[in-house]
Amino acid sequence: MQNIQSIYTQLQSAPFTQKYLKECYKQQGFEDPEKKCFDNTYRFIYFLEHAETYYEQGRKAPLSIKPVLYFYGMSQLLKAALLTCRPDYPETTAVLAHGVSSRKRKKQNYTFLQDEVKIQHKGLFSYVSKHLFHVDHLLDQKFSMDELLRRIPEVDHVYQFPNKPSSFYSIGHQENQILKIPIRILDDYHWTYSYFEQHMKQVLPNIKDIEQQEDFIVINMYAPIDHLGRSFFYMDSQTEQLVLPKRRSLFSYLPEVLNHYILLYNLSMICRYETEWWGDVLHSFSSEDLVFIQAFLETTSEKIPRLMAHIFMDRTKT
Repeated sequence: MQNIQSIYTQLQSAPFTQKYLKECYKQQGFEDPEKKCFDNTYRFIYFLEHAETYYEQGRKAPLSIKPVLYFYGMSQLLKAALLTCRPDYPETTAVLAHGVSSRKRKKQNYTFLQDEVKIQHKGLFSYVSKHLFHVDHLLDQKFSMDELLRRIPEVDHVYQFPNKPSSFYSIGHQENQILKIPIRILDDYHWTYSYFEQHMKQVLPNIKDIEQQEDFIVINMYAPIDHLGRSFFYMDSQTEQLVLPKRRSLFSYLPEVLNHYILLYNLSMICRYETEWWGDVLHSFSSEDLVFIQAFLETTSEKIPRLMAHIFMDRTKT
C-alpha cells in the first residue's frame, strides 16, 4: 500500500483534495460534485491538519493527557472521512455530540476494565457507524472496556503475560488473496462447517470459494481485503497479519476504528472528570488498569491514522 504519510501529505494539498473529493462525489452520484468539492476542500484539509496536530502533540504529551489529544485527533479524522460520503455534514447539531455515554463511576473498587459505555441514538458515533461503516444495529448496546481491549491484537501481549497463549489466530497477510483459518476454530465457536462458510460469505463479499484443506479452512478471494478500516477482520499492525479471535464472543461486527473510538472517549472523559482516580492510577502500583491503558494508547496513536488512511484511499476505488 502507498506510504501512509504520503497519503496525508497529498490530502493536504488543495488541488489534489479538490480532485479527490470530486471523484468521491461523482462515484456516489451526488448532484453538482464540482460545487460540493469546492465547498468542502478546505474544511477537509483543516480537519486533517487539526488531526495531525493532536496526534503529534499526543505523542509528546505526558500520559495524563494523551487520551484527550488522541480522542480529538481521531474525531477530526472521522469528520474528514465523513466529508467524502456526506458532503453536507453536519446536517444538524444533533450529530455533533459524541454519541456514546459512560456510566457514573463508583468511588470505591472502580476498575477501568469493567467499566461500560453505552451507544446513544444521536451523535457522531451512530452517524459514523451508519455512513462510514454501514453498521446501524449498535443503538443502546453496552460495551465493556475489557471486551473492547481484548479485540485489539496489539494489546493481546498484556493478556498473555506471563505465559498464556495468544487469543488470536493469524489467518494471512493483509495483502493476500488467500486466508487460512485453523479448522479447530469450529470447535472454539461451536459452529458447523456450513454455518462458518455462510458466515464468512456475509462478512467477506469478495469470496471466490471456500474449501477445507487438511487442518485449515481456506478462503480464496478475488482480491485482498482492500477496506481494512471498515473490515470485520482486525489487523495486527506489528505483523501485518489479519487475525480472528479464538473466542466467538469476541468476533465483532464492530469495525476496529469504532472500537478505538469508544475506548478513547471513555479514557478522555476519565482524564477530564475523574481526576482523583486517574491520578491514583498514574502514580500508584495498585492497579493493573494502567498496563492495559498504556498498551492501548501506544497502539491507537499509530494504528488509527493508518486505518483511516485505508478508508480515505478506498473511497475512490471502483
